[in-house]
Amino acid sequence: MKIPKIDKAKLLLGLKSFFTKNLALKVIALVFAMLLWGYVLTDQKPMREKEIPNVATSFDGEAELIAQGYCVRGDRAEILQDVTVKVRTQITNYVNVTSRSIIASISLRNISEAREYDLPIQATVTSALGVVQSISPATVRVEIDTLVTKTIPITTSFTAQLPEGYWADMDALSTTARLDITGPMTDISTITHGECEVDLSNRTSTIYSTFDVTFFDKNDEIVSTSIIIGTLPTSTVRLPIYPKKSVPVDVESSLVGADNLAANHEIIKAVSTPVSVRLVGEQAALDQIDSISIEPIAVNGLDTTTTVSGTLIVPEGVRLLDSTTVSILLEVREMVITQKFEQLEIHVYGKQGRANVTLSITAADLSVEGRYSLVSMLSRSDVQLFVDVTGLTPGVYKLPISVLVRDTEATIELTTTLSVAEVTVTIEQPK
Repeated sequence: MKIPKIDKAKLLLGLKSFFTKNLALKVIALVFAMLLWGYVLTDQKPMREKEIPNVATSFDGEAELIAQGYCVRGDRAEILQDVTVKVRTQITNYVNVTSRSIIASISLRNISEAREYDLPIQATVTSALGVVQSISPATVRVEIDTLVTKTIPITTSFTAQLPEGYWADMDALSTTARLDITGPMTDISTITHGECEVDLSNRTSTIYSTFDVTFFDKNDEIVSTSIIIGTLPTSTVRLPIYPKKSVPVDVESSLVGADNLAANHEIIKAVSTPVSVRLVGEQAALDQIDSISIEPIAVNGLDTTTTVSGTLIVPEGVRLLDSTTVSILLEVREMVITQKFEQLEIHVYGKQGRANVTLSITAADLSVEGRYSLVSMLSRSDVQLFVDVTGLTPGVYKLPISVLVRDTEATIELTTTLSVAEVTVTIEQPK
């Protein structure tokens, strides 16, 4: 049979005629189809299935379970994992069915003993948007344990240091000594103690706040707080913190009778040990204090160095961190005076035979400084200046001028100053 040849031009012309002619009829057909589809959607309400992932789960009846003395044991995040729910819904509600419109729960009702259970996961769709067809996974393993409450001792530790210039009053520290924690007996029984840690860095005012508590077992291993049922317990810590300031001890103003010591005596040093003390208090009060005084100390008639005790006078509004008693060294000596002797003759010691000894200068001025009882009694005859030429041969020498005040012992004690330190000495043999 011979296949007739297709005329492409006629074919294209026919297609064009189909799409361009009878346009009104085609529009009417389209409108009718849309009306028919709307009727199907609104009146016939066809059903569709939709799979909703990541649906959150929760426990139902947990309060009743706890009231019976039981609780869920284990990591709730692992137990209450998201599930996938398949919902059958009308096509008009299809887009409205989301994970937020589905409630998935695990019923804890009708549990009467502590053991493991494989509990079904139940789900409902809110606002009658559809019917749950399936849940994946369909069940979850839940361990039920006896609910217990245990009193745990709590210690408080401090880390870091307070900023420079601040002090914490540890004697006034107030902390939570014990806490009651509630949870599964298996886990709660392992906890032996708790610790609250307080960071002192950057603290410049009184701490009065709550802090988290870390719980430990008998091996000092940390026990997770996720096992605790109810509100996580915290420790309340109150620790007063004050500004701190070091001030010198004012000894001089405490001495009574310093101008009435033993005759011709004076105090050359009055120093306390310690030389400064620490004060704490409000900043405004500390700013007004530059030193701390001592209760009056009588030194009338004092003639020897001695050590006494002094009691500090603590200014109002501040607290002394150190001892209120200080040790005070009072160094007392005779007054030091100076006596000057002018143009004392310089003598020559150690001259040999008939040798002629001449000096470039024959006299010098001398100042003698020392304690009053010694210097005040000196006369011109008590002082000698000399040069020693013992063993020297004829020639010209520069020799030091030596001083003797009364005797060697007195000379060592005194301070002597000559107007000339040395002299030129010429030694000649007689002709």
